[in-house]
Amino acid sequence: MRIELSVSEYFIIGFALLLLGRTIHYLAVTRYLRERGVLLAVDRSPIRDWSEWAAYRKARLSDHQPLTWWYVLWTIQIVLCFWMIGWFAFAGGALKIGRTSHFVDTVADADGYRTVFDVEQSGYRHWGFAASGLIFVAVGFAMPALFRLGIVGKPAAWMQKWLPRVFVVGATLWTVAVFAATFVDYRRAVDALHNAKAKVVEGRVDHYSQVPTKSESFDVNGVKFWYSDNVIIAGFNHTAFHGGPIRQGLPVKIWYWRGQILRLQIKPGEANAL
Repeated sequence: MRIELSVSEYFIIGFALLLLGRTIHYLAVTRYLRERGVLLAVDRSPIRDWSEWAAYRKARLSDHQPLTWWYVLWTIQIVLCFWMIGWFAFAGGALKIGRTSHFVDTVADADGYRTVFDVEQSGYRHWGFAASGLIFVAVGFAMPALFRLGIVGKPAAWMQKWLPRVFVVGATLWTVAVFAATFVDYRRAVDALHNAKAKVVEGRVDHYSQVPTKSESFDVNGVKFWYSDNVIIAGFNHTAFHGGPIRQGLPVKIWYWRGQILRLQIKPGEANAL
């Protein structure tokens, strides 16, 4: 089974649902119970949210009011439960999270090769990963308001002062560092391809091996290659598990530099030829 979302998109959806649930809980449930004076009765419950939802439902029914937000909160809870199960299934290999690879896929050249990856044509591919740090920057800026409104529990006074700053500064530095590192790696890879710094090897894929959801490796005329969907690099890293083209016996022509595949050409019709 595959979910056509990147790992970062999958994470962001769950994180957004979590924040949405906390906001609705405060605005709809906590305020309502506080106005009725029943909030303190459930404050010491081991699962406070569920106890508050139960108290909210009971109070709304006694007032003959609709349970719209109660249903919304439980729907979010169920979705988040499946979201968590998805992470475990992904870790165990039962679920694929990631968009199907979109290769260059040019027409075959005179030798029958088709280019399925070119580092320059693929462009800088890690905007989402680098920008994911901005989520925590936003959380840092929103944290004082979240504390003030009671959407999240208030920590000690010193944490209320320093935690937002740590989030903002730390996440900003992380975002800048990740973007700089990945973009510099990309530009160096493009430069290596342009300036003939990359070596070329041609032959059939041999000793192909894969670790589902993690990595794959193979040899071409004694040159070893290894990559993973989970490792952020400028070069080719689309494993067969996530729709990549590499198979045992596949004729390939590879431009490589510092262990990264900068251009990949294949003859797909001859993968099983002897």
